[in-house]
Parts: sequence; structure tokens; C-alpha cells
Amino acid sequence: MKNLLIAAALALAPAGASAADLSGVWKVHGVFTGVIDYTATCTFRQAGANLAGPCVDPQNNTNAQAKGAVDGGAIEFGYDARFSGLALHLDYKGSLQPDGTLKGVIDTGGPQGAFTANR
Repeated sequence: MKNLLIAAALALAPAGASAADLSGVWKVHGVFTGVIDYTATCTFRQAGANLAGPCVDPQNNTNAQAKGAVDGGAIEFGYDARFSGLALHLDYKGSLQPDGTLKGVIDTGGPQGAFTANR
């Protein structure tokens, strides 16, 4: 009887926290204080833990293919871009916030920035 109660309790318990599907269009606002302030539109497709899709920033002539991963509430993605004629790779690392937005840091291998993103 005890095993039956445990099985019933497990069946009725909510499933463990699963990662939200981040597929869709995101407005990604990046800031490198005093240097660059931009907004890119990224259209992500999530398949399991993999994330991919185009990121377009008309202000800086960027139309790049982003690739990344989702692990629970953590997200990482990156793409190659050009700012003021300088080629660089942008690595975004952040997390899904309780309000459904994304927030984190941008690493270029040099200066670091911050980003927020919303649907």
C-alpha cells in the first residue's frame, strides 16, 4: 500500500522544471557602455538544447547566423559581427528571467557588454 501511495504522489506531482522553449523572435538590446548601443532582431529555433537562427542588426549591417544552447534557464549564443569596420565574435551568456525576458553579459574576448532581450 505504501508503494502505491508513493507512485500516486509521484504521478500527481508536477514535472521537474523544464526549460522554456525560446523559439521565436527576440529583440536583443546590447550595450558596451560609452561605446556601442544596439538592438538586433534574432529569430531563434530551439531543438532540444540547441538554439540557432539569424540575428539582424540593420544599424551595423549585421545579418549573422547565431548558434547556441539552452540548459534549464541558462542560455548561450554567439555570432560574428562587424562594428565600425571591426570584425568580432559576440558571445552572449545569460539566463531566462522570471518575467520571460533574457538578461546577461556579452563577451568579445576583449571588452564586455550587457544585454537584455524580449519577445
